[in-house]
Amino acid sequence: MASEMQVQTNSDDDQESTPEAKPTRAHQLIYDVEEWPPIPISISVAFQHLLGCLGGIVTLTYTVSDAVCLTNIDPIRSQIFCSSLFMIGLSTVVQSLIGVRLPVFQGPSFTFLPPIIAMKTSGEWLCPEPIQGNNMTVNSTTNTSSYNELVYSRMNQLQGSLMLASIIEVVLGGTGAVGICLRFVGPITSSVTIFLLGYSLYPVPISYSKSYWPVALTSAFIVIVCGIYLAHVRISLPRCCRRRGVPSKGYSICDVFAILISIIITWILCFVLTRAGVLPDDQTEPAYKARTDTRTVLIETTPWFFFPYPGQFGAPGFNMALFIGFLSVVISSAMESVGDYFTIGKTCDAFPVPSHAVNRGILIEGLMSVLSASLGTGHATTSYTTNAAVVAITKVGSRYVLALAGVMGMVLAIFGKLGAVMTSMPDPIIGGITLVSLGIVLSLGIAGLRVVDMTSSRNISVVGMSIFIPIISSEWLNRNPGQIQTGSYELDKVIEIIIGFPMILGIIIAVFLDNTIKGTKKERGFELVTADVTTVVNGNDTGTTSKSSLTMVNKGRDIFDLPYINHLCRNNSCLKYLPFIQTNLHTKIDFVA
Repeated sequence: MASEMQVQTNSDDDQESTPEAKPTRAHQLIYDVEEWPPIPISISVAFQHLLGCLGGIVTLTYTVSDAVCLTNIDPIRSQIFCSSLFMIGLSTVVQSLIGVRLPVFQGPSFTFLPPIIAMKTSGEWLCPEPIQGNNMTVNSTTNTSSYNELVYSRMNQLQGSLMLASIIEVVLGGTGAVGICLRFVGPITSSVTIFLLGYSLYPVPISYSKSYWPVALTSAFIVIVCGIYLAHVRISLPRCCRRRGVPSKGYSICDVFAILISIIITWILCFVLTRAGVLPDDQTEPAYKARTDTRTVLIETTPWFFFPYPGQFGAPGFNMALFIGFLSVVISSAMESVGDYFTIGKTCDAFPVPSHAVNRGILIEGLMSVLSASLGTGHATTSYTTNAAVVAITKVGSRYVLALAGVMGMVLAIFGKLGAVMTSMPDPIIGGITLVSLGIVLSLGIAGLRVVDMTSSRNISVVGMSIFIPIISSEWLNRNPGQIQTGSYELDKVIEIIIGFPMILGIIIAVFLDNTIKGTKKERGFELVTADVTTVVNGNDTGTTSKSSLTMVNKGRDIFDLPYINHLCRNNSCLKYLPFIQTNLHTKIDFVA
């Protein structure tokens, strides 16, 4: 979900001793970006990509539902899940075939949760006491009316605030301004952002795990065992699932399906405990939420088929505090996505990624985020870093496999019963999964500092202050609510969101300090990417480029080119000035610097 923001050229891995030599394939993909794998392996790998975001969708659905005060049996829960799954599928199809045109999976991001959680912790979105217990029974027309008004009002505020914030990402991609932003957002800012994201979300696993810690810890334990301890265990694939003549190196079943295995085992465990009478049937007991029969009414009342559409929860509203929170998240998400593009480009031996492809990818991501917000999902879509790991493991870098994964997600989203089943998952299972996944998010932030010179007192000071000041500020606000009094209610809430949300304040401090304190690009972790074709292909700066070398690079660039656009550019010269459209001049590689 997060990745490093730095860009490096493959100076050693992709070099050859002579200009005429063919480039090596560092990752030795079995299927390239433009190849169609056989149907069995296409379906299995596509399903694998889709499963990777399952935990994120469920967690976001639960968090958004609780934030807007939905009860456990409200069918809107399943509608949010299905809408999220549909948008993830649609975004993946468009991004892979039209956007950056790499095998990039679009999924939900945890970065959109802290602004929503901050609304609750600040007291702005407190739920009435009966709804807080998720056991509300609406017995009168008055209660029903007030409940619906509360829920739809908050859903509409999420819609409008996120739509406006996502338009900023559309502007970044459509104008090419993303390249300018990257000059100010370096590895230090990216790492601090990701670290504070993981830190900010620590209440999420606690809130879901506290109902029954034994199941939550079991769920986390299974994910750790399958994803780490058994990651090296590989199972050979049938011959029909691999290319003839290619030896089978096995398939990391436990690693790839760690979350799914954990969900299945712990769900069965909860079912056994429910039938055995171990879990209480008293709704006032915390362990009641670990039962598997608490949301059977939700499954029964949800229709078999559900078709999401914009405005399904009403007209968009607006909340200034939410907008400020989402705005910082959207900008940070766009910067992280650029890093994901370069990471996947390297994994697929399609590096460097030209600037027009990066701009188009961010543009598509912004447009899909606006559409996602209009569906009322409560989150935007962003690229998944773990997608690059799946590509490296399976050796399948085909963009068409990712498009297939998107189509599968859209088809599954239409089945409303599926959403109802997934949103009826016992709370402790979600707690265990988020316990591990958010820990990994936090560690990704630490790992991002590996390219930064942490022996420099400058960097130590920037990182330390960017992390510690936001933590102290948010903790002060939590212990002293109501201390911000400017005379304007809206301004008070905006300030509380900035101070109470460590990720936002951390971004502001990190960007300011990293760009105002003197330091070299190497010290700050920046890598110069102004190399031309000769540097990329031959690894030298002699200024001489052979015809075959230039042809090879041009062929690589064609991966990112939209079909028929070159013909249109010849007839309409003005199109070549659009930053997200490729030009037909392939004598130089254009980078985002």
